[in-house]
Amino acid sequence: MQKKSMKNDSRISIPLVSFSSSLESRQPGAERGKNVFLSNSYIRISPPMELPDSCYGVRMEDDCHTPFLPPGCLAVFSKTDGTALENIYAVGVQEEFPFLGKWMQKEIPEGSAGGRRKVFMVPTPMHVPDSRISPIAPSLHHALLFKDFVSPGKLRVIPASKILWKHPLVYVQK
Repeated sequence: MQKKSMKNDSRISIPLVSFSSSLESRQPGAERGKNVFLSNSYIRISPPMELPDSCYGVRMEDDCHTPFLPPGCLAVFSKTDGTALENIYAVGVQEEFPFLGKWMQKEIPEGSAGGRRKVFMVPTPMHVPDSRISPIAPSLHHALLFKDFVSPGKLRVIPASKILWKHPLVYVQK
């Protein structure tokens, strides 16, 4: 089991889980991803720094297309909130199998300068003041954008209400 305080001078044992998409076809939609953390496999590592509590490892497969996580390396994620290396997260989505991706969109508090330009929309018939139809679906007002590592070039827009968890990458053992 994992110790409360992880020292950098000792080996620690963390659960080893799999986000393999080959498991996806064997589970019904509502069950996908529910048992991903029920693992009997553990791996011992010696990270050069102290890791947060509640970490787990994911062995990278050949289908992960990112130079930061080469095939065969061990990616260590934390179940606690924190800053992710390279903005890489393990993400659990309702009725889907978890995936690894780079968070492409950071939420900027309202009123901050943030360097973003204003976007001006060209009026269309849908922008009539009495209209009750919005050109943007309400579910996309609070969505997160991820670059999916399994499908290169694919961006995933996920409504925030469907995200079950988002675990930051905290260490990579190559």
